[in-house]
Amino acid sequence: MLVECGWHANKHISKAFANAARTACPSVRLVTLDGRQAEHRQTAWASADVFCSLSDNIQETFGIVPIEAMAAGIPVVVSDWDGYKDTVRDGIDGFRIPTLMPGSGLGTDLALHHALEIDTYDMYCGHACSLVAVDVDAATQAFARLFASPELRRQMGETGRQRACEFYDWAAIIAHYEALWAQLGETRQAQAASINRLAHPWPARMDPFHAFASYPTSLLSQQTVFRLVDSDAASAALRVEHYRQLAMVNFATKVLPSEAEVQIVLNAASFGTRTALELIQAIPAERQPFVYRTLVWLLKLGILKVCT
Repeated sequence: MLVECGWHANKHISKAFANAARTACPSVRLVTLDGRQAEHRQTAWASADVFCSLSDNIQETFGIVPIEAMAAGIPVVVSDWDGYKDTVRDGIDGFRIPTLMPGSGLGTDLALHHALEIDTYDMYCGHACSLVAVDVDAATQAFARLFASPELRRQMGETGRQRACEFYDWAAIIAHYEALWAQLGETRQAQAASINRLAHPWPARMDPFHAFASYPTSLLSQQTVFRLVDSDAASAALRVEHYRQLAMVNFATKVLPSEAEVQIVLNAASFGTRTALELIQAIPAERQPFVYRTLVWLLKLGILKVCT
């Protein structure tokens, strides 16, 4: 059973989530609770065996919800992403799942479309997270281990509860805030004279893959090695087109590759393991940077897999 505790901004988004769930996990019972109601939040915390937040969104910073889950004594499965890296200890309080994002310079169009008000902030975030992948296999393994072992769930839940109380209770956290403010003040004074002009000088509308480069576990490189998940390119192409019909996918059409471009990448991948650079060699030069970053989208959908 999957319990989602929160709320949707409108009926269109609610329908998109429901349709995606039917496609991705048809055998899972889905229960949606209204997170705006205190009793629903309490029900979620009290009934959960495992908490999950596989965030891939640049809007996610510290992330209070995993701390709430830990305080409730629930083991957590979270993405290895921004603040989650600091709060959740992998293998101790739960599991942090590796993430991958394109590198700096590949998201300038996203930033400019937002700056020029072509895209809303929500659409800007949506386009950016369409190009961030969370490791599907690692997440599967984490869930399997927790589902199979009540003792592991109890152990991780208890260590997480202790960590939440010792480090994130207000009585403990205020001292950390004060230490951080003092450290930042010292850093500003020490480095004020040597600050150089930024390579990306528009702080309000930076390339998100530059501004948030520290969020994921790793960044896509030309030497990142991929392979097909399916046995052949034709099967993979059918799955891609099936996923494209989902509202949770096709809202980002303008940042996604064409059907022909996807086919070129899948054909290249069908010959075995290939680097990111090799996968896009047959793409016209002017389109290569665009298709290169969408290799992460194909990874996100479980069409490609990173080989380590």
